[in-house]
Amino acid sequence: MRANGERLSVGRREVIAGLAAAGAAVAGQANAQAPPPPNPNRWVHPGVKQVELWPGPGGYPWAASGIKQWTREAILRRVAPGRLICTWTTGGFSEPVDGNFTMIARSDDSGATWSAPEVLFRHAHRGLFTTELFVPRDGEVHAFLQTYSLGTWLTQIQSFRAVSRDAGRTWQGPHSIPGGIHNVWVNQGIVLASGRWVIPVSWAEQIGDEWCEPSAGRPPDEPRVGSRTPPQVVLPHGSDSQLIYKAANAWATRQHRYCVGAMLSDDGGQSFRLRGYLHNDDPRHFYEPKVVPLSDGSVAMLVREGKDGWLWRSDSADGGESWSPIRRSDIPNPSSKCRPLRARDGRIFLLNNPVGTDGKGGGRRSPLSLWISRDDMKTWETKVDLVADPSSNLNYPDGYIDEEAGEIHFAWEDAVRVYLMRVPMDVKPAR
Repeated sequence: MRANGERLSVGRREVIAGLAAAGAAVAGQANAQAPPPPNPNRWVHPGVKQVELWPGPGGYPWAASGIKQWTREAILRRVAPGRLICTWTTGGFSEPVDGNFTMIARSDDSGATWSAPEVLFRHAHRGLFTTELFVPRDGEVHAFLQTYSLGTWLTQIQSFRAVSRDAGRTWQGPHSIPGGIHNVWVNQGIVLASGRWVIPVSWAEQIGDEWCEPSAGRPPDEPRVGSRTPPQVVLPHGSDSQLIYKAANAWATRQHRYCVGAMLSDDGGQSFRLRGYLHNDDPRHFYEPKVVPLSDGSVAMLVREGKDGWLWRSDSADGGESWSPIRRSDIPNPSSKCRPLRARDGRIFLLNNPVGTDGKGGGRRSPLSLWISRDDMKTWETKVDLVADPSSNLNYPDGYIDEEAGEIHFAWEDAVRVYLMRVPMDVKPAR
């Protein structure tokens, strides 16, 4: 993977052509791929502050860098006083492809300025997603990342953790998650008053007869289970990656159910154990759970579902050791990730796309809204649209509460750009 003729390697600080996020002039911008112009129909709440972090005014790097006009899953974290890091996934034409990798930008002035983005994690021959930056204390960051292959995607991921003890400057690992947990999609965790880490996860379980994933061309061997030959999808020889992706995704949907639970650690991350086994026969596709502490000491888990059109919920009264049966909540959701955050005064702030579906699949992820509750999500006293765009998906808000500034800071993306937004905690509807 090259930019301006020079090889990129994890840990080096070269600047990729076109990554002018801080407004610096970068050589090679003439070869940049400019992203489409912003949609003039996009509405942004006038009371918020928003900046574009990626790709910035220089546009996307030249195609030879391997970075295409595609971006997903931005994560924003405060990792030390005044220090922020933001990561996102890019590379390849979409997700999941073997060219996906993670990039990072850093700020040492609370987000006023940002470093030029650089590669953080990239696997030699598998796709890679970084889905959580867990910060249990100032300066310490646990990055949870998953690798995969195009034809198997979420069904056969490999899970890893990399640890930084200098606020994201240098990293140890990636290593396996200690405790034998190796095939989970890790999401945003919390630290309880007891010091326990509760980190929600989701995973796929095969439940159908098509044991083997789709194959392009003639498979090397016929699958066999005793005297039985299980069915297998065989694609035409030379099928491109987009056709393989579509066939593999359909196979995964038919043959699997997706379950949720939580990894717990009582020793500062030296070991983890998996608790909770939340699933349903119909619907059966639960993904990317999020957890938030409640005023009585219990923990609520909000869960994305594949087609139902609502967030689902489970609760734990014992610090994540056991969970109530998963049930549908009254919060609409178009099969997209949400982000609940609890403030010191007890308010819960929920970043979400509060849009239902027709029950046939994910709907349009617009608007991106903030709901505020003072009674542990029993009711919502405030519902505020932050961004609306009828022609785009407004994806995956993730961030933290800056109590001193009285703001919610988060990153989000529209599959092309990464934005950073600051929202006053007392924000009011503007439309």
